[in-house]
Amino acid sequence: MPFITEPWLNRLKALGGGVGLTGWRYLAGTPEQNGPPFRMILNNGIHAGMSSDGMQIAPMNPWLHMYYAATGVNARGRLINGGQQITRQEALRLYTADNGWFLREEHQIGTIEPGKLADLVVLSDDYFAVTDEKLKRIRSVLTVLGGRIAHDAGI
Repeated sequence: MPFITEPWLNRLKALGGGVGLTGWRYLAGTPEQNGPPFRMILNNGIHAGMSSDGMQIAPMNPWLHMYYAATGVNARGRLINGGQQITRQEALRLYTADNGWFLREEHQIGTIEPGKLADLVVLSDDYFAVTDEKLKRIRSVLTVLGGRIAHDAGI
């Protein structure tokens, strides 16, 4: 969705669709070849979620995607997506609660509440408090899936 326009978003929304967002422009984008228009998409109200198509064109590291969405800055340190930045809270929601809609499992996953699956991660740093640059280096130190430890960094 790097170059989607508001009229196309409205057409897609009218059809009951949603948009999957990645931050792959972080790697090779320029001010002329930027996107996606995160702010415009969120303001539109269409269903949206963030993910990675990792093996194909984008880094699998979600923190790079979140950094790009929140700052609009590419890997070269250049602002390329100005005016389209979203908050860290919005980016986190796109990766968690909002993705449930695409799987038709929004009542089972994505938020912490009674009756939902409770997979979780413990992060190396406070996502909401670190500097923008440190955001790119956050890592999971403990991951629990289905009640079992799937990753333990031993920290």
